[in-house]
Amino acid sequence: MNERGLRELTSSELQLRGGADKSKLATILEKIRNLLDTIMDYLPNLLKGFKDGFLGMDRES
Repeated sequence: MNERGLRELTSSELQLRGGADKSKLATILEKIRNLLDTIMDYLPNLLKGFKDGFLGMDRES
């Protein structure tokens, strides 16, 4: 990196730019996990509703 005139950022410089903050990463991962949990809770009902609607099983004969 020094050959190209670049230098590494310090941790305080990274934090000013919004990077390398473990609490932010943990927050993002927690939000992703909550989103996946919500999707997995509703996925069986969503698939059943799609299948029933696609096959016309939701209508009374």
